[in-house]
Amino acid sequence: MKREEDFYKSILETSHDEIYVTDGNGVAIYCNKAFENNYGMNKEEVIGKHIDYLIAHGYCDKSPLPLVMKYKRQFSIQQTTKTGRNLIVTATPKLKENGDVDIIVENCRDITELKKMRENLESVKQEVLRYRQEVEQLRREEIKNKEDLIVKSSKFKAVMDIVERISDTGANILITGESGTGKSMLAKHIHRTSSRKEGPFIKINCTTISPNLLESELFGYVGGAFSGANKQGKIGLVELADGGTLFLDEIGEIPFSLQAKFLDLIQEKAFTPVGGTESKSIDVRIIAATNARLDKLVGEKVFREDLYYRLKVIELDVPPLRERQEEIVEMSRFFIAKFNEEYNRDVSLTPECINILKEYKWPGNIRELRHILEHMVVTAPCRLLGVKHMPDYILNAIGVEKEALGEAEKLDDIMERVEKETIRRCYKQYGNSYRVADALGISQSKASRLYRKYIK
Repeated sequence: MKREEDFYKSILETSHDEIYVTDGNGVAIYCNKAFENNYGMNKEEVIGKHIDYLIAHGYCDKSPLPLVMKYKRQFSIQQTTKTGRNLIVTATPKLKENGDVDIIVENCRDITELKKMRENLESVKQEVLRYRQEVEQLRREEIKNKEDLIVKSSKFKAVMDIVERISDTGANILITGESGTGKSMLAKHIHRTSSRKEGPFIKINCTTISPNLLESELFGYVGGAFSGANKQGKIGLVELADGGTLFLDEIGEIPFSLQAKFLDLIQEKAFTPVGGTESKSIDVRIIAATNARLDKLVGEKVFREDLYYRLKVIELDVPPLRERQEEIVEMSRFFIAKFNEEYNRDVSLTPECINILKEYKWPGNIRELRHILEHMVVTAPCRLLGVKHMPDYILNAIGVEKEALGEAEKLDDIMERVEKETIRRCYKQYGNSYRVADALGISQSKASRLYRKYIK
């Protein structure tokens, strides 16, 4: 009998789950080792104590025992203990023949780690949701800017002919050209016209991320990979591009120490997060862009030759704006319309102004043209912008002096004065924007805008 008793007792003591037994009044008569771990008190302290003692002294926040004693049936609750454990507690009564409670046996399972896993899962879900929202924002921006790509010149048409042939091949592409020539827009166009168009387009500007953070931002990291890292780890930008296109802008700025990892990404279609041991497979097309001479960087031993040739399976050289004069006029009209809508203006350019834009060499390319036109629209003193409203440095670059323009630009002032007098007279005669618009043959929205400009 003694050996049998010891045998069963050893089973109870080695049980991972807590076992706690009270008499019919809720006074402890037995507990195993797991109880001590869960509540932070020894067996000797609990034996003979009523369940109210444990609750009153903060060893647990609640107990199913009062319910069991009252209703004489099994109850389960979730309980938090003094040691910070989260337990699922099931209390089962053993009844006497007369129906009174003889003893109550509690089985307690520690769900602390499970609760943490649920919290971590929720955190990961929120992070995934945020990334999805970021990707969706990138897609919206892509759609918003899709008309920026204007093709009129023979040189750019030649580039676009190649793009049309290779867009859907999935081959890696290296886009070269001066800063501001529209390499990013070309990369977006390639993505939009490929079979990956429904997937994400993730742009990474290699110059805007700190070299110390570049690897973890690109490839992500596992939890605890380094000091200050998110405990749940982080998804990298590379992984966000899965199923779509990864655009590496200014690829020449990637540190030499990180280039081998990109080579592996291209060759193996896989990568390993920072601090991780297992690689992740990925389906991504890589488009890289640079305004640097990568072949020169290879010669200087600051860019890997094998990575260079892996990137330039297809090389597209975007010509500078000065070699695409046929596109300057249409780009200017596009940007003026864009900024008129954005800033609620109604500005246009004189033919003389357009000619100046065509004559200027645009060292900053499309980016410079866009900046200048935005500045002119925002600061426009009148509706019709002429040469005298252009920045001095552009006029100086082509040898035009503002002082010499004199009377030639006064037509703008005349037109604005006539427009102002006409609007004031019509509003006085007709009274509202609908009737004014009908009388002048313009839209009601334009009539309202002119009212705000000249009268209100």
